[in-house]
Amino acid sequence: MTDSSIQPSTHLPGRLWRPIFVMTAVLLVVVVISIFIGAADVSWRSVVAGDETARAVLLRIRLPRVIVAALIGATLAVSGLAFQTLLRNPLADPFILGVSGGAACGAAISTALGLARVPGLVPIVAFASACSATAAVFLLARRHGRTDTTRLLLSGLVLNAFFSAIILIAFSLAPQSDLAAALRWMMGTLAGATWGDAVLLAVLLTMAVIVLVVTGNDLRMLAFGEDDARARGVDVERLKLIGFAIASVVTGAAVSVSGIIGFVGLLVPHLVRLIWRRDFRFLLPLCVLCGAALLVLSDLVSRIAIAPAELPVGAFTALLGVPFFISLLRSER
Repeated sequence: MTDSSIQPSTHLPGRLWRPIFVMTAVLLVVVVISIFIGAADVSWRSVVAGDETARAVLLRIRLPRVIVAALIGATLAVSGLAFQTLLRNPLADPFILGVSGGAACGAAISTALGLARVPGLVPIVAFASACSATAAVFLLARRHGRTDTTRLLLSGLVLNAFFSAIILIAFSLAPQSDLAAALRWMMGTLAGATWGDAVLLAVLLTMAVIVLVVTGNDLRMLAFGEDDARARGVDVERLKLIGFAIASVVTGAAVSVSGIIGFVGLLVPHLVRLIWRRDFRFLLPLCVLCGAALLVLSDLVSRIAIAPAELPVGAFTALLGVPFFISLLRSER
């Protein structure tokens, strides 16, 4: 007998639109607040009046930074959801699987070679390294023509340890003049975000969401186990390859722009599941909205906490994520 709860559906039930509407409103409010609040006090009146300084701060610095923060938060949350769904493991995320570690390793090696002074080169190397790390993890996890989820997680952990060693060696050899910028990138920063970054991330995030929507029913079936999914006609290996590829590409792009920002991909899907539902159709749009709102708010706090200096946004998200998971583990005893 076919379980009606996993039959294909092309629309969300009416009752599910309310939290999506609420989170959209929350995101818009957070974005507006983040645009107007910062170390420099500017307003739209100044922009309309033709104040060039105000226009530069709002339209060339703060607005693209907020948009990029929202896109990176959404990207990391969607990637975390994809990895957790594909592996059926709530602890899976881009960092555990080595995607972010590969990007950081590429950036560290570029810095050690003195290539950080070449504009735009470090993000390109970081992106290529993230994709290479994903391919390595995926190949190591293959066994008898199938991708073993346990081997995938273990491969990610081992490669992360290897990447950490390479990063330490690279930083010990890096020119002192380049080391500060590299460390700031490793801790996660949205300073210097541009409209070009926003366009790139928006295109890749849209592609990822479209792919996950198209494969959404197969992903829902996968939640019941790989054998059940295969019995229902799902090509599990193809689904894994597509899911891992798209999630890794968008994560690599996000990390190449912002550096290491942890716990968003781990925290947001859990929060959505706890507060609302586990249905993948519902998780996907809410993870986009919640991830975006979380990182925009985190970036705002990191900018104003000790203004005019900035805290690393990656450290701030870790401070949010670690207590949450400690409380989650204690509650499941």
